[in-house]
Amino acid sequence: MGHGLTWQRIRWPIVKRCKFYMTRLHTTCLILFSVLAFAKAEAARILVSVFDEHGQETPARAWVEQGGRHHFQPADSTNATVYARDESFSFDGRFEMELSPGAVVLHVEKGKEYEPVMIPLTLTANEKRRKSVNLRRWIDMPALGWYSADLHVHLGQNDPRVLKQLALADDVHLVPAFTYWLRGRGAWLPKWPSEGITQPIIIDDRHVITRNNIEIERIDRRAVPGGSLGATFLFNLAKPVTAPVHGEHFPLDTDLCRGALTHSPDVVIDSDKPSWAETVINAALGNLHTVQVCHNHYSRRKTLDGGWGMIGPLASGESNAAANDGLFHRTDDLYYRLLNCGFRLGVSGGSAIGVMPMPTGHHRVYARIDGEFTAEKMWQSIKAGKSFATTGPMLFLMMDGKRPGASIDRSSKPVTPLKLSAKVRSIDSLEALEIIHNGKIHKRVDLSALGAPMNQTFTTTLLPERSGWVAARALYRATDGRLRQAHTSPVYLEIDGQPIAFAEDAQYMLRWIDVLERIARSGSSRFPDVKNRDEVLRTYGEARRRYGEIVETAKRVWGD
Repeated sequence: MGHGLTWQRIRWPIVKRCKFYMTRLHTTCLILFSVLAFAKAEAARILVSVFDEHGQETPARAWVEQGGRHHFQPADSTNATVYARDESFSFDGRFEMELSPGAVVLHVEKGKEYEPVMIPLTLTANEKRRKSVNLRRWIDMPALGWYSADLHVHLGQNDPRVLKQLALADDVHLVPAFTYWLRGRGAWLPKWPSEGITQPIIIDDRHVITRNNIEIERIDRRAVPGGSLGATFLFNLAKPVTAPVHGEHFPLDTDLCRGALTHSPDVVIDSDKPSWAETVINAALGNLHTVQVCHNHYSRRKTLDGGWGMIGPLASGESNAAANDGLFHRTDDLYYRLLNCGFRLGVSGGSAIGVMPMPTGHHRVYARIDGEFTAEKMWQSIKAGKSFATTGPMLFLMMDGKRPGASIDRSSKPVTPLKLSAKVRSIDSLEALEIIHNGKIHKRVDLSALGAPMNQTFTTTLLPERSGWVAARALYRATDGRLRQAHTSPVYLEIDGQPIAFAEDAQYMLRWIDVLERIARSGSSRFPDVKNRDEVLRTYGEARRRYGEIVETAKRVWGD
């Protein structure tokens, strides 16, 4: 009999080894299941109900902090919307959550008009803790005739249930979600998904949703300064904007906006940031109504740099960096330059929930409405600049009895100064209140010593020498130490019926167009063909002529 390997000799070591590993696996699983079962048995459970100022259960936003971590997964997500980017969740009025025993802090908030709540709790093993949270309203803006909108909403655009919850939980009165998000790639559809898209969804007499809105976004974070068209928002459309040929750089936003103004006269066109390359073109050609001065690069916890193909600094001292508040000052200063060119542009604000780590309405615009609140009235008011944008404080400006969006006609002969008043209300400490006249600080009031809460009215006077504008802003520091604000739309001044025109600012815009033209000519790959490139250059030429006219007007009328 030979000594070769037999099946029996091979089989036995394999079987023995398999039994060994199966035994170890079984033991490991038993240990793991035991640990999990023990942890579950040890876990505490909180059951939270939230009530408004009327004692009614109300939707809100929450998270629980424990050991330096945010817990934002409720036990039952049926009536909750988890937003992991912000590490929070919205809910319909009550939620349950399992947590480890120990110290926790329950956070509950409901937009800007209610005081946020932080409740420390100590949970014990196997405890089931019921907690009622009573929210206190510190200001009632609708009672004062002011309603809010978040002009940058991506989350839940295809789910009315989610949109309703966001509107109520974050207390945003108008939530205009983007049905289409047009980028250089993918289909640009000529029709809405359904006929009902153009009809608002009315939640109650203070909250409404619209979905006939589009974002056009062509952004490349690797692009040279001025190399990205940017992001433009079109709200309240009768039908979508589209183009049979489209890409990262064609067609221009301004051509799409022209089409929108033709078929949707009630459209509201908003620039995501004043530093996007095409803002200078859209403004010059009358295709822009509002500009976001409270935009999505000011997130809840930190400030992001500019860049992403935004126009680069075109004058000394400018910066797109978060450091030293460079992006903040550049955002406001570019907006002021546009106003100094005579363009009547209101302020706006948006969170980019669904993309950025912020809840709905973290940045928002408040618009003044007389009488009943409707989506139509909101759009009319936002478009007319009867508004202020904010990340927190409430700010009200009056000049000779006129609010933002209004004009004051005045002769150059009288020497009676105009009376200005700015009222600021806030539950947080503020750094300063500033009155801005034609892009310069006319008056600054240091608020750092006043503490919070704040309910202050400040007055001053102004004797204008030329046509221009006046706005107000309230400044404070976010948790990252960077500036945030509330900023009003302007009150406009017309002296002797002459237009607003500042040569320096129009010349700045001409340098901006120089950059865009140079980029357009730099390579044929940016456009489908030479014909399309020449079409873009013709549009740039239209804007160039408009700014040239402003320079000449400023020299002829105001002696610049």
